[in-house]
Amino acid sequence: MKKPVLLLGSLFAIVVALSLVRISLVNSISTNGNALVDLQTQVEEYQKENELLKEQYLLAASLTNINAKAKSMGFVPTKSHLNMAAPLPLAKR
Repeated sequence: MKKPVLLLGSLFAIVVALSLVRISLVNSISTNGNALVDLQTQVEEYQKENELLKEQYLLAASLTNINAKAKSMGFVPTKSHLNMAAPLPLAKR
């Protein structure tokens, strides 16, 4: 009579232990899921910020913008090119 009681008791203990393990695993997965959601929102924010910075860079680097800034600073295009170095001979005689 003790064998069935012992068998049932051990099966019950195994079921309880496995249930506790399952509960702890589900809890850790849900906690990691929240962290994953937080990381995904941060990635989306950084991607938006990168797009805005890329647009600002392309605007600042455009030739029309550089030309307008140069004119506003007083730069003027040169009419002639002055070369201070004497030309080198092509071949010695």
